[in-house]
Amino acid sequence: MTPISRVSHSLMSILVLLLALPGGVFAESATEFLINGKLVPKIVANINGTNLTSDLLKREMIAYRLLASRQRETMGTTDEEKVAQGLLMKAIDDELIYQQGLKQSINIDSATIDRELNHIQSQFPGKKLFLTALAAQGLTFDILKQKIKKTLVKEEFIRANIASKVQVPDDKVKYFYNQNSETFMKPESFKVSHIFVTIPAKGDGKADSPKDRAKAKDILDWVKHESRNKINQASLALKNGKSFESVAKVFSEDPMTASKGGDLGFIMKNQTLPEISKSMLKLKLGEVSNVITSSLGFHIIQLNNKKESHILPLEEVESEILNHLLKLETEIQLKKYLADIRKTSKIEIFI
Repeated sequence: MTPISRVSHSLMSILVLLLALPGGVFAESATEFLINGKLVPKIVANINGTNLTSDLLKREMIAYRLLASRQRETMGTTDEEKVAQGLLMKAIDDELIYQQGLKQSINIDSATIDRELNHIQSQFPGKKLFLTALAAQGLTFDILKQKIKKTLVKEEFIRANIASKVQVPDDKVKYFYNQNSETFMKPESFKVSHIFVTIPAKGDGKADSPKDRAKAKDILDWVKHESRNKINQASLALKNGKSFESVAKVFSEDPMTASKGGDLGFIMKNQTLPEISKSMLKLKLGEVSNVITSSLGFHIIQLNNKKESHILPLEEVESEILNHLLKLETEIQLKKYLADIRKTSKIEIFI
């Protein structure tokens, strides 16, 4: 995943969630910001001559409260002070990294920032909703652009100066695999082919007048009857010795699999309709089911192969483990780096 897509996901998630909440959930005074009833000063910290404002902290608190509300958590007055302190410390660390990035002349061009901004906006149904979400978190286009820039500078600095120097030996990857082998358990899977005949969706044929509704019902009943006849013809062809593949090509209405003889590949029991899953678990290899009825239509399935649940071999998950361990080690080294630059930086905190 690129740095840009990470920024999009992080910022957009907060903005979309804000729109889903009732108006005024996070309403604050336009002129003051209070934490536990105490007025927060306009300047909350100064890092090497750069001020961090109460507006920045307020935006971070709104985002935190939003996520806490989404997870049905509440903050007491003591928690609110601790959360604010934690968010401020993170903002200070972000500013320190950003300043180091500027010293190394890391530059994010305006076209990249505009692309990112446009991508975030494109996820909303309209510009009005996007602006509403921005306003709810106390953001403007300019503030959002600056936030995007700082995030990308920070990520580029970490990538160039910390992540690039991190190494994880092979024996550590193997040790992690052995200690967490159950994490890599793959559930049993079933290689299935199916024949599918659709029926009208629930709600199809709605009409205003009783006469039109009656007429629509007659039409829908006829369609369902024809679908039932079609799946019965498919079932009869199978019983008469026709191959499942050839019958699926003639009768199945699934555009993705009909031409492949109905082949669905390997699927797990939670990856399909419950009616199909229930039947699939009962079949023996090579066996064909009876007609299955679901909310979508009629189905016939054949079980072609089965893989028992098993732990994936190290070779298949090695890169996943390595990436995980590299990320953890990068975070450790970043904390050490920040501890060092704090010692040589002038940091003043006013709350």
